[in-house]
Amino acid sequence: MDKATLIKEIVELQRQVNRDMRKHTLGAWMELNLTVPQVKSLFFIANQGTTNFTRLAAALGVTPANVTGIIERLVEHDLVSRQENPDDRRSSTLRVTEKGENTIANLRERRASHTTRILSNLKVEELNAILQGFRLFVEAAAAYSGKQDTRKA
Repeated sequence: MDKATLIKEIVELQRQVNRDMRKHTLGAWMELNLTVPQVKSLFFIANQGTTNFTRLAAALGVTPANVTGIIERLVEHDLVSRQENPDDRRSSTLRVTEKGENTIANLRERRASHTTRILSNLKVEELNAILQGFRLFVEAAAAYSGKQDTRKA
């Protein structure tokens, strides 16, 4: 097989794995009782560590005023905390609470558990082949990211 065909097949297999993961972890997502913008906001804040309304709004592609209602619901659910900036009362710092971190960790753990169950059915030789493939993929992604970062600088 040529390189383009191999890449196409790998991408399709990755899509199949992702579909399987979504199918088997959907229950955890449905239990959240959050809207899509709230989930996006929760994950964005978690990935940033801390953020403010302006950066969150930019990430979501909305105005800071639109973010207010989303954050209010996340604060009510005790998933996000909001602290006013003492130097600028118009600015607030947003941070994921312990409950929010636990919620995200639970979603990730359910996915990892499903992956573990799948992999436990394979032979050691098969697991080694997958491990080698993932190592190569991670190295390629790191190299690609390094190239991307270089162009931005």
